[in-house]
Amino acid sequence: MLSRRNIIVGSGVVLAGAGIGYSLWPGTDPAYAAAVDASRRRLDVEAAGAGSGEAFSGLIRYATLAANSHNTQPWLFGVSGREIRITPDFSRRCPAVDPEDRHLFASLGCAAENLMLAAGAVGFAAEARFDDDAQAAVISLTPAAAHSLPAFEAIPRRQSTRAPFDASPLSVEELHALEGATDRPGVRTRFLTARTELDELKDFVVWGNTAQCGDAAFVEELRSWVRFNESDAVRRRDGLFAGASGNPVTPCWLGRAIFPYVFTAAAENPKYVAQIDGAAGALVLFAEKNDAAGLFAVGRAAQRFMLEAEARDIRTSFVNQPVEVASVRRAFASWLGEGLRPALVLRFGRGAKVPMSLRRPVAAVTV
Repeated sequence: MLSRRNIIVGSGVVLAGAGIGYSLWPGTDPAYAAAVDASRRRLDVEAAGAGSGEAFSGLIRYATLAANSHNTQPWLFGVSGREIRITPDFSRRCPAVDPEDRHLFASLGCAAENLMLAAGAVGFAAEARFDDDAQAAVISLTPAAAHSLPAFEAIPRRQSTRAPFDASPLSVEELHALEGATDRPGVRTRFLTARTELDELKDFVVWGNTAQCGDAAFVEELRSWVRFNESDAVRRRDGLFAGASGNPVTPCWLGRAIFPYVFTAAAENPKYVAQIDGAAGALVLFAEKNDAAGLFAVGRAAQRFMLEAEARDIRTSFVNQPVEVASVRRAFASWLGEGLRPALVLRFGRGAKVPMSLRRPVAAVTV
């Protein structure tokens, strides 16, 4: 998901000092596991074939597994004939971290890419366009021979892995495959694989993260999307569950109370240093047209990149701080020297899986 943050570092010390017990998320809570299974179960391509009434609900469910900022899931899906429209749900925007809705429109592209891959697997040829007037994506579907790609198979497994990687380099073939996945009209990319480049990126990430940790509006917005325990996460089916990044699970009242004290630059920056140090590389994506349609295209490319990586057992996560803070972004863009505003930044490499995030049911995102 876009702009996800590791949280609550040091809260164990705070809790112990207060004499209050807490648990670490082991990934075995039955209700949480059942909710993950409900949203991420594999699409039955035969049951959801082009002639089935279940087809579109299955496609929408797979679309919701796409990357998005803070796991807000800022989209609505409407079906008309053989057309699915994806519109932004502005009630779920994040004005502190994403005041221009750039991540939001990129998320629509991520969802569209998932939907189109799923459509191909169940027997549709899919074409996407962005309706500038409506600020919405339109996916047109035509019955065709079904075909399943590795990227489609990776959809329910893809996640933003907010944990260190092991820094082992990728093969030339793997890098070429990842580069090919991002080859889309209207999108430019820059792969950073030299250690000197990654060290420079690390400096920008720390700079941006330091600014965000000191921004009260950013911290409060992030806190509002954190789900501090499994019960709250299951009830809402959105947001950033603390346990999904290996952090303590606490009562909501306690998590909210301590969050501003433990979410600090001093606590967060070392984690990002370790994450960049352990990355095999990073990807920066640019929209050639700096508008909603351009960001939609960037989102499609980013999602396909993440799915190609997942299909090859390569982990990914966003490190968007360099594009989210205006002063940092200007310096970052100058350093990159592409003449375009950078839109998204991802790191990639080998690493372990972490617990999956949740998604809202299809009925909650359809209109």
